[in-house]
Amino acid sequence: MAKLVVLGGNGFIGTEICRVAVQNGHEVAAFGRTGRPALTPARHPWTQDVEWRAADVFAPDTWRDLLDGADAVVHTIATLRERPRDDVTFDRVNAESALLAAEAAVAADVDAFVFLSVRDKPPLVPYAFLSAKRRAERGLREDYPSLRTVTLRPNLVYGDRKTGTPTLAAVFNQGQELRLHPYASTEGRPLPVEFVAAAAVQAAVTSTMDGILTVPQIEDMGRTSGLVDPDAVSTPALTPLLVGLGGTALGTWLLRRWWTS
Repeated sequence: MAKLVVLGGNGFIGTEICRVAVQNGHEVAAFGRTGRPALTPARHPWTQDVEWRAADVFAPDTWRDLLDGADAVVHTIATLRERPRDDVTFDRVNAESALLAAEAAVAADVDAFVFLSVRDKPPLVPYAFLSAKRRAERGLREDYPSLRTVTLRPNLVYGDRKTGTPTLAAVFNQGQELRLHPYASTEGRPLPVEFVAAAAVQAAVTSTMDGILTVPQIEDMGRTSGLVDPDAVSTPALTPLLVGLGGTALGTWLLRRWWTS
């Protein structure tokens, strides 16, 4: 059993990482700005086995103690849009938060750091988003060599708890032959959140694993790790509304909803 500390653990992907880790016998502590996710213990009993905390990643004194005895940190904090007036920028949230967490992890003698990055720039999102992710990757590798660092690079991650993402995944899958965007390609295809979470947990607890995991590698690891049931993962859901111009309009609406959520 390992102890994992999940930064952004109450988010869409972070919550799934916590679930997979707990249900496979690991100790988990997680924090985010709002603390515990909006999941009822009656339907999600695993939530009672996570040490949840409301904390700000940029105030390490509010969460540094969670690293005591930790084996790995999993960083899932990110933003798809900037709000400079609120000090929310791609560089600060997507890069600086990861480097700050890595510094704290090294000071606490944590062995591993798993960073959730991205393969390509999301549609409708400025290139600064991807640049910040790449800066974080370089900083983790160059500035914290004592950490065993694994970077996951999925593109769209879909699941039932993220409204519209299963349909958006189906749209991208249908457009793979046209290759209109890297998200609609075989190499950058959408992945179910369960596989991404399983790959993150596997990367955190496997001492021989480091470097970058591509979309096919994440999918293969999620499918074969034994941490999740491959037959019970989220599936893309294409509806009759996604036909012709109606489908284009709905697809655009889904992209904007995903971007602003």
